[in-house]
Amino acid sequence: MRTIRHPLSGATYDLTEAGTILVDNKGVTGEFTAHGVWLSGQLKQADAHLCLWIAGKQLPNRFQQAATALAAE
Repeated sequence: MRTIRHPLSGATYDLTEAGTILVDNKGVTGEFTAHGVWLSGQLKQADAHLCLWIAGKQLPNRFQQAATALAAE
């Protein structure tokens, strides 16, 4: 599960296996879509940009790939 902490609120954003985002802000939780649309829970607002960022396509780390390629030479 990918997790990130919101830099301003301190809430944690967790990507679930179902592809939804579970947000926990000091024990108050809510479940949201990748676009920040509320699905369930007491917490009804989330940062839509952070939801999309954590749920979006994960690109390979090109710096890590370059280091691995250089080490293989």
